[in-house]
Amino acid sequence: MNYNVSLQEMKLFLMTTRFCSFSEVARREDMTPSSVSRKMAQLEQKVGAKLLHRHTRALSLTEEGQAFARQCADILQQYERTVGQIEQRADTPRGTIRISAPVAFGRRHIAPYLAELLERYPLLRVELLQTDTFIDPAAESIDLLIRIGVSQDSSLKMKTFGQQRFLMAASPEYLHRHGEPATPGDLTQHNCLVFKGRHGLQRWFIGRDRPQPYDVSGTLYSNNADSLVQSAVDGAGLVVFPSWLIGDALKSGQLRPVMTDYAVSTSIEQQAIAALYLETDRLATKVRVVIDFLAQKYGSPCYWDTV
Repeated sequence: MNYNVSLQEMKLFLMTTRFCSFSEVARREDMTPSSVSRKMAQLEQKVGAKLLHRHTRALSLTEEGQAFARQCADILQQYERTVGQIEQRADTPRGTIRISAPVAFGRRHIAPYLAELLERYPLLRVELLQTDTFIDPAAESIDLLIRIGVSQDSSLKMKTFGQQRFLMAASPEYLHRHGEPATPGDLTQHNCLVFKGRHGLQRWFIGRDRPQPYDVSGTLYSNNADSLVQSAVDGAGLVVFPSWLIGDALKSGQLRPVMTDYAVSTSIEQQAIAALYLETDRLATKVRVVIDFLAQKYGSPCYWDTV
């Protein structure tokens, strides 16, 4: 019996069974497809059985591969539980913590603090995965999700940093040329720079007591919020974005808030900025210290809301 099968090989094999593509596994693990294929061939040689059917456009499991995949999953889960228990008992946070965060928020409000975090906890390693798409923390082995929105997954524990606050803003130059809107009806006379995502143009909700949806229009739409913010700073029009995104531009005077006597948002539901993590008997030390560290950095209220 060959005992040289590594945990990494098991992980790569399970990823291959999930994505049915050497290229996708290679992309996620920063490898080349040929190196993943070679690893799988070596694994088959070690276990003495064909584990994968290699088709022209896809991969599938042999009967032996299905049995081996079940055993690999059990072994890796047991390994992760054991390591997690050791880390929990340790006085000093250690090991790798995988964090998933939205792209723009991660760049502005997580990445700038990572050097200090790692200096404070030298045995800690961070893997920051920035994406705006849904992540299943169990399937992707994510320890900590930083998410903005309405929480819908009751299986996750949540630590709320703050509520997302939206502002309507434009540059002083734009307001000097076009005037300042005083009511929602005035927006038809203004150039509105609108985020366009997978579900189409983002709607603006505006009101004093009960915000109502408004379909606004303009000469620039984008699926990149930073591009719209920069265009607003350059005098192109009005934007509605959260304070964590445009707070610096407001503090510097590059943007000015408008219609401040109205509540504005891009959703009728209140959205929270929160840390989410899988429910366990005891929160891992490495996860707890990162949550506490970010909560300390953000403050209460969050520093981006002190504009």
